[in-house]
Amino acid sequence: MKRLNIAALLALLLLLAACAPGRLAPDATGSVGRPNDGFLRDGVLLESSPEILILEPAKAYGTKELVDLLEMAAEEMRLAYPETVPLVVGHLSKKGGGSLSPHKSHQSGRDVDVAMYSKGNKLVRGFRGMNAQRLDIEKTWYFMETLLETGRVQYILLDWNLQKLMYEELKIVYPQQQLNKWFQYPRGRGVRQGIIRHAAGHANHLHIRIHCSETDRYCRD
Repeated sequence: MKRLNIAALLALLLLLAACAPGRLAPDATGSVGRPNDGFLRDGVLLESSPEILILEPAKAYGTKELVDLLEMAAEEMRLAYPETVPLVVGHLSKKGGGSLSPHKSHQSGRDVDVAMYSKGNKLVRGFRGMNAQRLDIEKTWYFMETLLETGRVQYILLDWNLQKLMYEELKIVYPQQQLNKWFQYPRGRGVRQGIIRHAAGHANHLHIRIHCSETDRYCRD
């Protein structure tokens, strides 16, 4: 009977490990599990600077790679636009990761919400609903392209109508093949193609997710 109980316990532990990779592994570091079912070990705090404005520091922990990418992109913005307002950053993950209200994701240090740039170089300490009259497409796209060119971005969630605004302006400059690689638009909101995709509630900010780092062995895309 005892042998059966031990075998059952081992089977349960193996099942738990399979369902939640890394939770039982003492060597798990960085992003562990999935963005909507995971946690963060040894997370790095993204701090405010002349280039970055953090809205809630307690919810600004991410993987080292995500923090490095955001700091790099913010610095590139300052070099390209010396008088620009700082990059306004909302939630990444909380320290240690896990569930973070009101999000379904943001659990494993690979997600971040950032504000888009407003016309007139206006600083908004929060997220502002965007449209053709408010959105600075040039600056917002420069920031997005800086990240996209690293090859590390898995998704950027952006409202369909704002995708359209950007796409229609960018098609004058970029070949359609390249735009199709980046944008879901104009193929349809439900089409699972392109890095930049529609999601409800993303007309006032960008939700950026990066791929798992090669060093985070328990991370799941």
